[in-house]
Amino acid sequence: MIHLYFFLVGAILASFLGLIIDRFPEQSIIFPASHCDSCQTRLRPLDLIPIVSQLVQGFRCRYCNSSYPFWYALFEFGLGLLFLAFSWEFLTLGQLILITAGLTLGIYDLQHQEYPLLVWLTFHLILMVCSSWNLTMAFFLILGIIAHVIDIRMGAGDFLFLASCSLVFTLTEILILIQFASTTGILAFLLQKKKERLPFVPFLLLAACMIIFGKLLLV
Repeated sequence: MIHLYFFLVGAILASFLGLIIDRFPEQSIIFPASHCDSCQTRLRPLDLIPIVSQLVQGFRCRYCNSSYPFWYALFEFGLGLLFLAFSWEFLTLGQLILITAGLTLGIYDLQHQEYPLLVWLTFHLILMVCSSWNLTMAFFLILGIIAHVIDIRMGAGDFLFLASCSLVFTLTEILILIQFASTTGILAFLLQKKKERLPFVPFLLLAACMIIFGKLLLV
């Protein structure tokens, strides 16, 4: 039963984070209440049950039949699984917070082509409370500040996320993470038919997950 509880907490948290991704910073995350973006109808409690409501309604609004983005349910299910993995002690608290932050920031970047500094800062402060600080984190934090002020051909958000990663990984793991993320990012860019900007945080997150789950397999 406790494992189901953790899964539900993860799914509910993902639903709230999805609201932040959609609204921040242009709109309040409190008002107006959750509603359909197409017909503006206020959603009832039965419409807001994570995963279940979207599956039952076929990923469509039951008032106007407009489609909902599939990533909502996928995000809720994925974060539910992560919290389930934490309850089974497959993930540490720091790893759980880092992956949750990476998913939120990565989806936000893909949706808006921006990096929400306030959202990152919230996650980073929570992670700092749960982890030991180190010089690697300070190094990437300084690079992130510099990149925010001066164009150094890499986004400030990438360095800031690496600063968060440094609270979870060793320096050697960080170097492997950067190499893996850079390689997959370059390959993804080359495979694009139309060359467009690719957010780097999703590739950093992918590399972080590979290291975390790779360590689990070796245990």
